[in-house]
Amino acid sequence: SPGEVFEDILIKPTWVVVLVAMMVLTVGAQMIVLPHMDNEATLRDRLGDQAEEISDERIEEMVAQGEKITRFVPLITAVVVPIMWAILAGIFFLMLKMVGSETDYQRTLSATLHSYWPPSVVATLLVTILIQRVDKITEQEIPNLVKSHLGALLPADAPGWLSSVAGTFSVFNVWTLTLLVIGFKIIGRLSTAKASIAVLVPWAVWLVGKAGIGMLQDMF
Repeated sequence: SPGEVFEDILIKPTWVVVLVAMMVLTVGAQMIVLPHMDNEATLRDRLGDQAEEISDERIEEMVAQGEKITRFVPLITAVVVPIMWAILAGIFFLMLKMVGSETDYQRTLSATLHSYWPPSVVATLLVTILIQRVDKITEQEIPNLVKSHLGALLPADAPGWLSSVAGTFSVFNVWTLTLLVIGFKIIGRLSTAKASIAVLVPWAVWLVGKAGIGMLQDMF
């Protein structure tokens, strides 16, 4: 009952418990996924054709250096996650103000976290379950573990920009966007159209950005 949840947020915004839960979910998933990572294959995929010009000894050194940093990933995540959610909520807060809402930042943060929570839980649980079926996997293969987006239907040699864009159109993203529109409509006392603008404009910018990065990767 998302409508009831967001009506409660309108009256009394709460976000601490959900934020802590998101942090625990993310860090816990990383601790399960990281042991299954094939770090050398991941590095070679990132380097592309340049990997052929680097000696095996140098590759091993780079992998060892990366594994040292990986040990601190859960700690880094615990610091970065709250900052990430604060920034994202800030972007939505500015968008809500632009479309005429009088809501405050605290309610925006609460609605944002509650909108992302259900899809994030389901997506993360599916990844952590499915990854148990493989011995080692590259970082690039993880997004395709759950066939929830259009990118999973593309061939392996598809252009990077197309894979980035197609990967954005997932069941979980649609689910999240729908909850955000419902939530912002209620807490912002907006029409569906204005709430949709507040949600879809940042998402469209993110989509264009991913496509641009993908094109640059194809070029270099």
